[in-house]
Amino acid sequence: MAIKGMDVEGGTQAAQAFARGAQEIEQFGAQYTQVMNGWEWTGADAERIRQTWEDQHMNNLRQVSQALEGFSQLINQQAQEQEQVSS
Repeated sequence: MAIKGMDVEGGTQAAQAFARGAQEIEQFGAQYTQVMNGWEWTGADAERIRQTWEDQHMNNLRQVSQALEGFSQLINQQAQEQEQVSS
């Protein structure tokens, strides 16, 4: 027999995994920002490299983290709706 709809428990677990992934990416970015700023380096090259890290790479990491968090919320919403329909 074919199942129609969502395995609510599986969907909830998937949503939690995506939310954890979003948090891990945020932590990764914070950790490597500390690495980037963790040694003595001054001058134009240092400023350019650090600015590139912040403007490009950290921005990309934030966008991925936000996308994963949004996807997590979408899956949670779908799981809740499935649970209501199935009750």
